[in-house]
Amino acid sequence: MNHIQIEELPSTRGDTMKNTDILKILTYMSAGDKKMRIAPTLVTLALALFLLTASYGAAAENADPAKATVKTAEIDKKTNPDLAATIVIPVDSPAFAFSPGNWSGDEGRAGKIFRQTWYPGAYFRISWEAGNSKPSAKIILDTSTYSTKFKPPQIAYNIDGVWKSKIPCANEIVIGDITGAGRHDLSVYLHWSEQKERWGSEGKSGLNVLRVTGLQVDADSKPIPAAPAPKWAMFIGDSITEGSGATELAAYSHLVGEALRTQGYEYCVNACGWSGWIRKGDNPPGDVPGFYVIANSSDGTGGQYDDAASRWNKIDGNNHSMLDSKGHLSAHGKDGEEPSLIMINYGTNDILGNSNPSDTRASIVQGLAALCKSAPEAQIIIIIPFGQFYAMELKEAVAVHRKNNPADTKVSIIDLGPEVERTLSARNGLMGGLHPNDRGHAIFAAKIIPQVMSILNGASK
Repeated sequence: MNHIQIEELPSTRGDTMKNTDILKILTYMSAGDKKMRIAPTLVTLALALFLLTASYGAAAENADPAKATVKTAEIDKKTNPDLAATIVIPVDSPAFAFSPGNWSGDEGRAGKIFRQTWYPGAYFRISWEAGNSKPSAKIILDTSTYSTKFKPPQIAYNIDGVWKSKIPCANEIVIGDITGAGRHDLSVYLHWSEQKERWGSEGKSGLNVLRVTGLQVDADSKPIPAAPAPKWAMFIGDSITEGSGATELAAYSHLVGEALRTQGYEYCVNACGWSGWIRKGDNPPGDVPGFYVIANSSDGTGGQYDDAASRWNKIDGNNHSMLDSKGHLSAHGKDGEEPSLIMINYGTNDILGNSNPSDTRASIVQGLAALCKSAPEAQIIIIIPFGQFYAMELKEAVAVHRKNNPADTKVSIIDLGPEVERTLSARNGLMGGLHPNDRGHAIFAAKIIPQVMSILNGASK
């Protein structure tokens, strides 16, 4: 008796198939020891039915991407239990918490497609509930702006208390050391980037940035809404505050910031190597504006403020403002998100870069006034540079502010003193040189933290 044998069809799942494997149907008609191919009309009919079914499935999936993801998950689990299906948690999910004052997006300070930052020390956190006993996760990045002019930025992450660092940015970064079903907590930090191609310009993003598009997790995972702290602190400064001289996340700014997190604060590291009150930042000649640029002053007073040449009120060079609609500093661009604490460590590069002394002094006084106006309830702390650069001028600026604003008791000074300056001047000593080493940063943080806490506790009384 003659019969038809049809080889099992490959899985269609909406995958794109090559011409050579679009359909592997071998049909035969058995007649004793002979095998003859089916008549062309029957093959044509089989092909037509197959293509019609595949087209219908693809159209259905395109009509509803969410259902397509679920469908893919179901087929994957049935055909290959070891192949776990995945979903991507987008950056606009409530599960993401981004460090304040650091990030922009595809829609101003926000957006649905990506978030990006150029600030070393910036971070994001995300938590999710995994249903899989062997969960997986990948950070999804957009690296399309990278070029051979600079090395890719590096990140560090903490997954459930386990750290990994010095990871070059790539399109996908696999998160290791995830074990078991249940809750998982991931914190990711931009810990290093070359000091070039970071700022951008009007209508053009910086190239050397960390751009996050989402987190890929197993399909049975459930994102957990983030609960960021309501208060936040801002660290403003140069390469020392950025972390130069420290390995990975050993900078004093990170250490003090993490201490503040235990007290209910988020924090922002807003620092740029080579920069100063009026000196440009990043590798000379530098394209990052000075912090608060004044020109044509006289004996430290007057002069003209140059907003286009200043960065105190900007996230980057691509028209992303740090201010809200009221002209106040804002964590993520909305009203009512002002910082509770601002720390400024500037002056080193203005001395070393031979900035105009009068303009620098004017910048300190007027820049401090601008910060007070843009964050009227914030405690503002001037940290005297560890090398004692502009120490006298900074103290004079605070004295001028207090004289002009006798009711304002929210401006303070932290000065670690000449002893620190002598230690750093030794160069390559126990605490490093101009750029402190890990030990130096740790010692500075240990001295700064109790003074900051004392100032905050005094303000709360």
